[in-house]
Amino acid sequence: MEKLTKKEKKEQKKQEWQQKLEADKKRALYKKIGIIAGVVLIVAVSIFGLIQLANAPSSTSSGPTVPPPSKNDISEGNPKAKVTIIEYADFECPACAAYHPLVDQLLSDFNGKIFYVYRMFPLSNIHPNALISAQAGYAAWKQGKFFQMDDLLFNGQNDWASLSDPRPTFIGYAKQLKLNVNLFQKDMNSQAAQQYVANSENQAISEGLNQTPTFFVNGQMIQNPTSYDQFKQIIQNALNKK
Repeated sequence: MEKLTKKEKKEQKKQEWQQKLEADKKRALYKKIGIIAGVVLIVAVSIFGLIQLANAPSSTSSGPTVPPPSKNDISEGNPKAKVTIIEYADFECPACAAYHPLVDQLLSDFNGKIFYVYRMFPLSNIHPNALISAQAGYAAWKQGKFFQMDDLLFNGQNDWASLSDPRPTFIGYAKQLKLNVNLFQKDMNSQAAQQYVANSENQAISEGLNQTPTFFVNGQMIQNPTSYDQFKQIIQNALNKK
């Protein structure tokens, strides 16, 4: 192997030093570019987030509108209230049962300031007793005790949801509410009850609804709140609007 001369060794070290210098410069440049790119990305994401926040509605989501309340609706509260809540629900739906006490609390906390409408949307394809429970609610409504039956149906959901025939349980609820039991049974099994529930269900389907509960506040569908405080704030925001 041929040995390098002293001059050649010096030249080689010089070249190695220059290569190292160039490599250090490139690393510094790439680092600088990376920092700048990171800052630009953060700024871009922040600006996008601000734009999205500015354009997002405070409580409502884009979606179907809903027919206004009518004399055929099951309702509670002040019809002239500034805020109207319309709920499409299924008595056999566990989520509806979970929201039930929240709605009751809203009606209590905003007494006189809310008009509440309950519309039936039995999901019979997944809840076998949804239809007959809705008809039981209708029968109680005919005797002016819908919301009392509403409480019993939701609170006792685990007792009747899995029964092959929950009618005896519903008749027991009617007795508990001191309803005319014979009339209750007649109304629960009537063509009128079936038609009333079908009309409400068809209305929900025509609006594109596919889940329960679905809530509308002043005609606009809202995303289901994750807590009572969030639900309360939506109502308060609606009340604060001019």
